[in-house]
Amino acid sequence: MGQKRKNNIKGLPYSVAITSGKGGVGKSCIALNLAVELAKTGNRVLLVDGDLGLGNVGLLLGIGGEWTIEDALSGRCPVAEAAIEGPEGLVILPAATEGETGFWQTLAVAPAVVEELEVFASGFDVLVSDTVAGIADKTVDLVIAADEALVVVTPEPTAIADAYATLKTLLLHRPDLVAGLLVNMADSAEEAAELHDKFAELASRFLGAEIDNRGYIPLDRYVREAVKRQVPLALTVPPSPAAQELMRLAGDLGGANASVRNIGPGFFTRALTRQADGVD
Repeated sequence: MGQKRKNNIKGLPYSVAITSGKGGVGKSCIALNLAVELAKTGNRVLLVDGDLGLGNVGLLLGIGGEWTIEDALSGRCPVAEAAIEGPEGLVILPAATEGETGFWQTLAVAPAVVEELEVFASGFDVLVSDTVAGIADKTVDLVIAADEALVVVTPEPTAIADAYATLKTLLLHRPDLVAGLLVNMADSAEEAAELHDKFAELASRFLGAEIDNRGYIPLDRYVREAVKRQVPLALTVPPSPAAQELMRLAGDLGGANASVRNIGPGFFTRALTRQADGVD
C-alpha cells in the first residue's frame, strides 16, 4: 500500500476519494474545503459529488445549476454543461439534492459518456470525489477507483469501528489501495496521533495493511459558522485552526501527487466500468 499508482495516459488527474464509515463526521465539508485549498495553490481541481440524489457540495456553497452529474451520466446533457464553477476557479460536478436516491441501482452509463467524462477530467490536475458514507457497493466502486482513499474518522467509538469496517471492505476489493486516515474534530494533536497509531496497528495486525497518517482537523467553532454562511472555511481570513490544517493537507496532496498519473484507465472508467461489469 505504500506506493502511488502511476498512469501512462497523459493528462489524467490524480484522484482522491473522501470516504468514511458513518455519516456526520464532516466528510463533505472536508472534501469541499480540501478542493478549495488545492485550487488556491494553483492546481486545476475537479470536485465530484458522488452522493447521487443526496448531494451536499452545492448546498455547502449555496450554488447550483440547471443540470447535475446524474443528468450527465444519463446522457441528458453534456458533461461540461453539468459542471459549475466554485471558489478559486474550482470546478464542481454537483449531485442532485433530491429525487434520485436509487439512481445507482439502475445506472448504466454509455461508453461514449464515460469517454466524455475522461476527456473532461483530463483538463484538471486533481480530482476530489466526495462519496457516500459506508460500504455499499456503489460507494466501494467510487473509492477504489481513486488513486488514494482518504478515510475520515472522528474520536468516537462508533466512527472508529465503522471506519475500520470500511477500510476492511475496501481492501477486500482492492488489496493495493493507497489509503490515509484523517482524524476530524480532534481536541488535540495528541488525541489524533493516539487514534491514528491505534488504528494503524489494527490495520497492520489484522488486515496486513499500511494506512498513511494524513493528520487531523481540530474541533473548531468556525467550521459550523462557515457551513451556516455557505462559505468555505478555506476562505476565512485569517485562517482558523481547522483551515490551517486543511492548508497543510492540501500541500501534502497537491505537492507530490498532483503531477502523478495512473497506469491504465482513468477514475471514471475504473469506477463506472467496474460497476457496470460487477467486477470484484
